[in-house]
Parts: sequence; C-alpha cells; structure tokens
Amino acid sequence: MSMISELIKNLRWYGSYADRVEKDLMYEAADTIEALSAKLQAANMERSDRYYGGGWILCEDRLSDKEVLCCDQCGEMILGYIAEDEGSETGFSAENDSEYMYNCVKWMEKPKP
Repeated sequence: MSMISELIKNLRWYGSYADRVEKDLMYEAADTIEALSAKLQAANMERSDRYYGGGWILCEDRLSDKEVLCCDQCGEMILGYIAEDEGSETGFSAENDSEYMYNCVKWMEKPKP
C-alpha cells in the first residue's frame, strides 16, 4: 500500500472516532488527498513522452501535425509546422508562411492568448 493510500486510510479511520466537526474535516482532507493523487497519476500517465520541462517535447519522440512553437539548438523559436528534414543537423526543421528554421530539437503546443 502506498504512503498516500495509508494516509487516506488513517484519516478516515481516525475520523470515524472523532467528534462531528473533526470527523467532517478528516473525511474532507482524505477526499481531497485522494482526488489530488488521482489527478497526479492521470497526469503522469499522459506524459509518456520525454519532456524538457515546461511542456517541451523532443522532436525525436513525437511530431505534431498542428502549428506549434518550435525551438532550435540555439534557443531561437518560431510558430510553425515541424517536420523531418534530412538536411538539418538534428533531422528536424520548422516553417510557417514567412520563416524557415533548421535544427529544431523541441516543440510545444501554441501558448493560449
């Protein structure tokens, strides 16, 4: 049994012997911890790709078919479509209507306005 599961179990057990106010607080705490734990587990399941952090995805792991924020080896960024490119050192490039970027290494979903 995980430490979180044990904590939830103990909160509910002690709550069953507490007065009404304490019981409600302990049960609410157990429910909150349980819900947050489930959300964390779900988030970890969705993050099967290796991330640089902050939502960046390595190009070698997965490419997007949508317009994304692309970053090259030097840290330069453009909004564009990323694709495999044998002529690029990293094997990936990005482009939009007016710009082309070689040597893309990572990308992320477009930031929301």
